[in-house]
Amino acid sequence: MTLKDDSEEKWIYTEHAKVKHEILSKYITSWSKILGKFYNLNIFDCFAGRGKYANGEEGSPLKIIKILINLRKKTGKPRKAKFFFIEANKKNFKMLESEVKGYVREDLDWLDINIFQGEFSDTISTILENHSSDISPGFFFIDPFGFGGIPLKKIEKLLSYERTEVFITFMIRDVIRFLESPTHQKSIKDLFGYENILKRINEKPYDNLIKEKALLKLYRNQLHTQAKVKYTLPFKVNSDNKIQTTYYLIHCTNHPKGCALMKDIMYNSGTPGRYGYLGPVEGQLSLDFYFEVDKLKPYLLNKFKNRKLTFAEVKHESLMDTYYITKHFRKAIKELFNEKKINLEKQGSRGGIKDKTIIDFKKKYLDITQDWN
Repeated sequence: MTLKDDSEEKWIYTEHAKVKHEILSKYITSWSKILGKFYNLNIFDCFAGRGKYANGEEGSPLKIIKILINLRKKTGKPRKAKFFFIEANKKNFKMLESEVKGYVREDLDWLDINIFQGEFSDTISTILENHSSDISPGFFFIDPFGFGGIPLKKIEKLLSYERTEVFITFMIRDVIRFLESPTHQKSIKDLFGYENILKRINEKPYDNLIKEKALLKLYRNQLHTQAKVKYTLPFKVNSDNKIQTTYYLIHCTNHPKGCALMKDIMYNSGTPGRYGYLGPVEGQLSLDFYFEVDKLKPYLLNKFKNRKLTFAEVKHESLMDTYYITKHFRKAIKELFNEKKINLEKQGSRGGIKDKTIIDFKKKYLDITQDWN
């Protein structure tokens, strides 16, 4: 039996929810610092929930509000910020209203909080119609309990505005569970923007992947081709009590710096040595370090063979190809240089690898890449 969204069981604060909020909080902090210097900010929590969990832990709306208040105290920026909180469940909506009302006061007149009771798809359309000038720059956190009611067409619309980003909880476990259910076909079709998903993932280029990886690859491909976003990053999140992927957090942005920033935050927030949160069960079993640079070095030699480009360009062109972050790239480049497989120009004063350092890839090596999808 499916639990209602206001059921107490759904509001127990799990470890994987804590990781999700850590990633969200760190990114919102950095995003607000950067864009808040120049723009008024607009932040949308599209499945806002009730504000607090069963044992008093703060939910995403309160976390986001406090981040902006603290940033304003420290820097005087942003000049103004607008929050749009959407919650469909009436009971949760009333609780959310009660939690945020304390932030509507004279000393916070720069902070504009708007709360809407309704389904995401219809409500966001109304908001876009009535607040078209309040969208950019905009950050949209889309964190449903399931996968219904988040059509790809809405994601495409959100990303069509300048300087907007979307952070989605893609409930892969539930999609797999109901993939062949007749009553769920419309929701699945809307989610992917595609008919007959089961047939599609049994065709090239998805047919050689397990179902979870095929569905993730298809969804990301739809984000790129239909929603026309340039960069997507998936972060695997396991259940707390079993070896099972519950969902992927997918960040969508059109700016490479946003993608690189989120990649660093995701890596540092997950299970140590792995890109993702594997939960206590699988995390304890994963004693191997996943990010050996020995796997990264042949990838770099093959991808950039016979080319000469800066370290910044190497990272940029590899953003969505691998799980590796800047420190891994820097270590791999240093080792390749010491092995006399590449040449370096414009190093730092102590031989460091800077963004402007020029890397000359001289030879062709075998292609060894990670299974990012």
